[in-house]
Amino acid sequence: MRRKNRKNSSNHSSHMSKLLFLILPLLFLSHLGNSQEREKINFSIATGHNEGINLGLRYQLNQMQVGLAFGTDFNKKKEINKPEIYTGEFFYHFAGTAALSQRKPWYLRNGIVLRKEDYEYTDLRTFIWSYNLRIGREFNISRKIGFSLDGGIIARLKTKNKVTGPNPSYNDFVETPFNPSFGLGFYYRFF
Repeated sequence: MRRKNRKNSSNHSSHMSKLLFLILPLLFLSHLGNSQEREKINFSIATGHNEGINLGLRYQLNQMQVGLAFGTDFNKKKEINKPEIYTGEFFYHFAGTAALSQRKPWYLRNGIVLRKEDYEYTDLRTFIWSYNLRIGREFNISRKIGFSLDGGIIARLKTKNKVTGPNPSYNDFVETPFNPSFGLGFYYRFF
């Protein structure tokens, strides 16, 4: 029982350090553009078919955004502990006009998703790298708050298994390399 508590406390501190690692570079970038009057940093809470529920930060430059997010999947398979999901994304806003923002509402979104899964009854950790490509639209509720809907396709790039104990067993299922991808997100703009 003690061993499990140490593991949980270690996992919690590991999650916090990973979250800080994702947030600090974006906070640094936000200080570089303080002289311009455009929205630079966006905080997001999103859910999607492939990235679970995640928290993210995006840095905006004109009609482009670069973002990082960290999340997990609460609707997990029974044999998998809560996975860790990391995303790095690029958004290009290309069409339309919005009354409450200088950013165009229609966007192309693409990025890399890393999903780390630990299997409950095996000594195996799986890393799944995927490429996500979507098209979407933002809807502004106010000058600072809005939501987005997007959809597209996700392609599995690589799967790697790492043995974490003496008795690994491998999954018997094979997943398709291409799947539909969709998401819903809420964002808050810092001015």
